[in-house]
Amino acid sequence: MKKKTTRYAAAAALAFAGTSAAVAPAQAAVSVSGAETPMQTQAQTSAGEAPAPEAAPASDASFSAQVSQEVLAQMNEHRSQAGLSPLSSNGQLDAMSTDWSGQQAAAGAPSHNPSFIAQTSAAGSTGMAENIAYSVGSQGSVEATASYFVDFWMNSPSHEANIMNPEFNAAGFGLAEGADGNVYATQNFGTF
Repeated sequence: MKKKTTRYAAAAALAFAGTSAAVAPAQAAVSVSGAETPMQTQAQTSAGEAPAPEAAPASDASFSAQVSQEVLAQMNEHRSQAGLSPLSSNGQLDAMSTDWSGQQAAAGAPSHNPSFIAQTSAAGSTGMAENIAYSVGSQGSVEATASYFVDFWMNSPSHEANIMNPEFNAAGFGLAEGADGNVYATQNFGTF
């Protein structure tokens, strides 16, 4: 990955209570953070700028797994500070998140997974939410990459609401780098 001088990020959040697979993502309220460079995708998105540090291979499976662990640790730190129970890593949600990040990377555009409700329900969850985001280029280290996405989501009320939802007890995270150099991240939450 080559070093970028400017970075843009976009994120969108969807949350659904219960297992009603009849609710389509297009019917959900979608909120986003930031407001400097609007983009059009399946879900409404917005963008912000940050400096780009030296790149690291986000497509590397080991790097992605380490970022996933660090994202979970950082989310649980926020939850602990609010007196909430920690989220557990869930292999099915990790696989779902990783797959969807890969699909966004292949498409070269951020979008919500239109099947995440059905997939999360099929995994046995009675509550579900999804956060997505991307950045142009890599954040560099495992900690910097995890912090970038967690901080971005925690500074958006709708994304923070998903992370801090006391009903969720499990989370999955996936990361993929597109041919365009963008790094796509997906979080899925569930109640098991």
